Formats: sequence, C-alpha cells, structure tokens
Amino acid sequence: ALVGVPDAASAQRIVRHFLERTQTRLNAAEILWQRFAAAMNRMLGFAPGQLPLDAPCLLVLELGADSVEAAREALEDGLAAIWEEAGIIDGLVASSVSQAGAIWRLREETEMIERMHHLPPSFDVSVPAGALDAYVQRIETGLKRIDATYAPYVFGHLADGNLHISINTDGPVSDALHEAIEDVLYEGLQASGGSFSAEHGVGLDKRDAYERHADPVKQALARAIKGMIDPANVMNPGKIIAGE
Repeated sequence: ALVGVPDAASAQRIVRHFLERTQTRLNAAEILWQRFAAAMNRMLGFAPGQLPLDAPCLLVLELGADSVEAAREALEDGLAAIWEEAGIIDGLVASSVSQAGAIWRLREETEMIERMHHLPPSFDVSVPAGALDAYVQRIETGLKRIDATYAPYVFGHLADGNLHISINTDGPVSDALHEAIEDVLYEGLQASGGSFSAEHGVGLDKRDAYERHADPVKQALARAIKGMIDPANVMNPGKIIAGE
C-alpha cells in the first residue's frame, strides 16, 4: 500500500497499529518525503494521479499473510480502522502484483535521483523515531542558509529511523561545500541518540565527518582496540581511523 500522511509521526502511528495486529506480519514500512516521491514519479513516467503523491509524506507498507488476498484485505481493513486517528490524507492498496511493483519502484529505483543531479552529495543518517519530522524541517532550513536553491530528497526505513538524503546540487561539490552540508545534516545527531552514518559505514568517505561528529570517547576506544588487535596496522590501514 502507498499511504499519504501529514508527517512521519502519523506514519509511525500506522506502523504501530499494524504491528499490534497478530493475524498478519509487517514486512516493510518505508517513508518517502514528498519531494523525493514526486521526483521519482516524474522520472518513472507514471501518469498523473496514478499514485497518491500529494501528501507531505508517503508511507510504503507491505504485509505478509497466508495469501495475497488476505494481505490485501488486512491492509484495507487496517487502514480504514486508523484512517481518521492517523490523519491519513490518501491511500492506495495495490490491487495487483504489478501495481505493488509500481509502488515499490518509487522507493527502490533511487539511482534516478543520482542520474538527474549527476552524482549529488548523498548521506545516510539515523534519527531517533520521535525526532524525524523536526530533523527534516531543520535540515531544510539549514541547507537554505548555504544556498537558497538547495533542498533535500529524503526517504528511508521508518521503523529504525534510517534516512537516506541526497541534495539537489548539479553534480559533486567542493570539499569545503560538502563539509558545510555535512555539518547541517549531522549537527545534533549524536546528542539526540542518532548517528551520522547508519547502514553504509564510514570507510574513507566519512572519515573526516567521523572525526568531527562521532563521540570522542568512542573514537578513543576504537583507536585503542585497533591498536591492540592490529599493532602493525596491516588490516585496512587508513579506514575509519586516520593517522595510524
């Protein structure tokens, strides 16, 4: 199903609702902010009105059940039961496997954003569940302070607060500008219980950001452990920990 909601908090309310329903299992809950969903819809060439995309946030839900029909019925009944409470704006329960595939293409074919903006700066952060809406609003404002034309494309895994973000630059940016964008996106994440790197690791690309934004105590501990198990620094030298 593709469900239009006013914000991430409403999407989370829907997810909790389905988690409490024991006759089905929640297979996926992905969130797309409107700018990302609309851009994907244009690039995929879907007809206007084919998918409900006018809401500020879109929730992609997938349920597992004993049959496709049972899963579809559970989605329809479950959404109807929480429609008003969650403030649902619009919704579409896939009536076929091909329609379900169209919904998933919105979420999965994210390389189209990279093609449209010629490999723009992209990020992978984790944000505490209760802070998603405030975080996206904050980075929208912060990016405008760098450049009035900048805006983020945001989507991610709702249940664990893992957001993927690309910026609408025309291709890669200078190191100084990239660092300024990082500072907007990473500011306050650690203090709030989030992380500047969620599922894509640190490696070389995020090593400088790691030094600026990761907990200094954890960095010292990581350096000490690295020194104990790899004193000759032969295992992946220079990755994550610089100056070894």
